[in-house]
Amino acid sequence: MIKELKVNFFRILRSKAFIVIAILLVLGAVISALEIKFFVEDPFGFMDILRESVEETATSEEDIESFDVVFKSIEAFKAVNSLNGVVRMVMCSDLSCFLFCILAAMFISSEYKSRFHVNHFSLNTSPTFIVFMEWLSMVIVVVLMEILSYGITLGLSVLFCDTFRFDDGVSMLKNASLALGVTIVFTSCSFMIAYLRKAGALAIVLSSIFVFGVFDFVLGIISVWADWVGRFAPNNLLSMISLNQVTKTDYVLGMGVVVLYVLIFLSVSIIVAGRRDPY
Repeated sequence: MIKELKVNFFRILRSKAFIVIAILLVLGAVISALEIKFFVEDPFGFMDILRESVEETATSEEDIESFDVVFKSIEAFKAVNSLNGVVRMVMCSDLSCFLFCILAAMFISSEYKSRFHVNHFSLNTSPTFIVFMEWLSMVIVVVLMEILSYGITLGLSVLFCDTFRFDDGVSMLKNASLALGVTIVFTSCSFMIAYLRKAGALAIVLSSIFVFGVFDFVLGIISVWADWVGRFAPNNLLSMISLNQVTKTDYVLGMGVVVLYVLIFLSVSIIVAGRRDPY
């Protein structure tokens, strides 16, 4: 098992897709830290300038009240200079999830192009064991990259911000674990499609539909008649985390949905691996 993980890690980490995606995630982490600095502390006074311009251009008290509501919502969202705030800034991005989907699709595609699976079969390795170890290796890489991205943003935010807070560690762990679970769901979906088709192009296209909310939109329509269906929308979980609206019930149900999706995607891959002609 350890040897399988080492081989898969080597093949993932030396791929061009991993290098490009890792660079993009690091850049995204740096940009997120700068966003936290400028959004929370507003060093150039943009909010004051905007408030003054609103007061000058407002023609009635209703206009002022409506803008006050907007300013209050912005102030409420500005509480990202914290452990949990960094999670909301870094780990709830659809784009980062899509990058991991691309990585999984490109990894499986390269495995078939290089006939690496056939070499494994010639050593009498179980097909189901091969696909499970590839999935596990991908999940470990995704988790480590998310932790690295979070760590870079956290470190830079502490350096940049004069008012950074370390007072919500429990909420941070709760939201981070749920956000990681959703990311693993998207990655597992791309992995499954790429494995079924033995290519990455279709996996990238279909996973983009899944990641960017088209599937959630369909579930939203169905939830008009059945409210519980909306619980199965992964992007809805990310939205609740980014808005810091995850209750204990939401967390338990959300983790249940994550486990269900992962089991489905992984089971399909393993079943196909056991029935497919390896050659």
